[in-house]
Amino acid sequence: MYERLKSFRESLGMTQAEFSKTLGLAKTTYNNYETGIREPKSDFWTAIAQTYDVTIDYLMGFSNNPYPSNKVVLSIPEETHIKKYRTLDGYGKDIVDTVLDKESARCTAQKARAARCQTEESAETGAESALYYFPIYESPMSAGTGQLAGQEYPQTTPLIKKPPHGASYIAPVSGDSMEPTYSDGDLLFIQATPEIEVGQVGVFLMDGQQWVKELGRGVLISHNKDYRPIPMTEDITCQGLVLGVCDESYFQ
Repeated sequence: MYERLKSFRESLGMTQAEFSKTLGLAKTTYNNYETGIREPKSDFWTAIAQTYDVTIDYLMGFSNNPYPSNKVVLSIPEETHIKKYRTLDGYGKDIVDTVLDKESARCTAQKARAARCQTEESAETGAESALYYFPIYESPMSAGTGQLAGQEYPQTTPLIKKPPHGASYIAPVSGDSMEPTYSDGDLLFIQATPEIEVGQVGVFLMDGQQWVKELGRGVLISHNKDYRPIPMTEDITCQGLVLGVCDESYFQ
């Protein structure tokens, strides 16, 4: 079990000091866990699993598959990019994040335009049951306390009626902080855009987490009054504008 823990840490290219810091532990405490001097509690394994998206069964040696069933397995070039990213200082990470956000939005918009062209061509041929093939993400965006932003590629889903004008992709929302406007499990139409107006609801990336919130002046606002406004940090970026709900009427 402890050899597996050490092997996993080393696979991340991290020292004991670096790894323990990400878990909020003192290096000496972590060293005692990794060497078997002390028996870690269950919350230790949970913290690693949630931080690094790895299964507890793998960490404890009960499985040889480190990935949850819904995890996107990274290619070797992707893993290399991540390792390089971890070597950057704050300035370098800001530059990479800015380029990545803009290019991700551009490519998502291109895929959406291609999907619209495909459906328009089908309609022009006279097909009575033309479908609208549209990008959809499976991982939810948070309408609550924040959802860790992960790397995911959209799938394509057929819709039986035309999406709202300007929509770029569909993504699910989790949590109840945007009720009654949007509920847990709703599929949302998102327009990829780096800016929205105050008072509009958008998708935001902040502190490594994704949020679905109304844009306020210096804060992100929940529609559920049980949630307080969230102060915006300097690293916040807008990823899109929420156009509405993709309800059952869009599917066969």
